[in-house]
Amino acid sequence: MEAFNRVRNEQSLAHDNKVLGYNKVLGYDESLLILGHVTSSIRFIEAVERRGSAESSAPTSACDDIPF
Repeated sequence: MEAFNRVRNEQSLAHDNKVLGYNKVLGYDESLLILGHVTSSIRFIEAVERRGSAESSAPTSACDDIPF
């Protein structure tokens, strides 16, 4: 286990490590960007699921053999 101490101490988020003068942890702007993408993705998925459940509850015609 001693061989892994350098990785644990220098290359994990458990410690405040610097790489080329920058923290490995995301900065404020990067964090907001990722949060925005994640929340937009969740809203999109929920909208698609709502639309899909509304369409599946609507009656279909007899000649509609393609399910989408």
